[in-house]
Amino acid sequence: MRYTLAHGTANDFVVFADLDDAVELTAGLAAALADRRRGLGGDGVIRIGAPPADQRDAQVFMDHRNADGSHAEMCGNGVRVVAKHVVDHGLVSPDADGLVHVATRSGSKAVRVAGRDRDGRVTAVTVDMGAPEFDPVRVPFVADDALAVRHPVELYGEAAATVGRDHLDVAVVSMGNPHVVLPVADVDTAAVEVLGPALEAHRRFPNGVNVGFVQVLDDAHVKLRVFERGVGETAACGTGACAAVVALQRDRQVDDRVEVTLPGGTLTIEHRPGGSVLMTGPAVEVAHGELDPAWLASVLPAPSAAAS
Repeated sequence: MRYTLAHGTANDFVVFADLDDAVELTAGLAAALADRRRGLGGDGVIRIGAPPADQRDAQVFMDHRNADGSHAEMCGNGVRVVAKHVVDHGLVSPDADGLVHVATRSGSKAVRVAGRDRDGRVTAVTVDMGAPEFDPVRVPFVADDALAVRHPVELYGEAAATVGRDHLDVAVVSMGNPHVVLPVADVDTAAVEVLGPALEAHRRFPNGVNVGFVQVLDDAHVKLRVFERGVGETAACGTGACAAVVALQRDRQVDDRVEVTLPGGTLTIEHRPGGSVLMTGPAVEVAHGELDPAWLASVLPAPSAAAS
């Protein structure tokens, strides 16, 4: 099986094309591939498959799992990587409007090539991420007041001791996957390693949550760190950047176009309230190779007796 190592703003993935849907991306296979010591290494694994029956407008399907093998409904950096891969490798062609349509577990995303190098290879991609969702039921989030812009979340133990309070006031939003956005005075010194796990597994988030720590520099520039559900802190999170911007817009702290600086690079987020969120950022392929058949066989599920 051939694979590609790729990243979007240093959020890295093992990617393989499987348009015939011949390979099941199980939790075990994803975790083995993403293992940085025993596998190839990555924040996640993406199988590029055929679009599902309920998204026939799409050209390919982004079958994505986190590094721990759990499913992710949506991955903004991953969508850009998928678009680059299928265009650069001639698997699909953009439609008459210059768009590639990628099916995800949170619906079909329209993707536009935003930059190419001198050899015509894709370097930057703009993704229509759809409209943000603030309804706590749909995030999902257990809210005391469904109409609140900011919600109190209780803290316990080390998390409460770290911030010196028994709760935090946070924004909650879904960008196809759940996010909590926490404004901080200095993102570089934020207690990501303590508050990230505490909020990710908080009882108010029945499906877990991605945790964004955001510092506003001015109305067009913010800094962000994200503790991703099922991964830990990553160098970048595309849906997290979108969530941070739309949450800050509700507080009137940022404009309609914002540069989001993450540890792995910068994403540009554009959003007018009531409309879709547009995310523009890089996509890079680092290496291509082929898995050793014996290693692959060792991590694939054993055939069942019925199948044999």
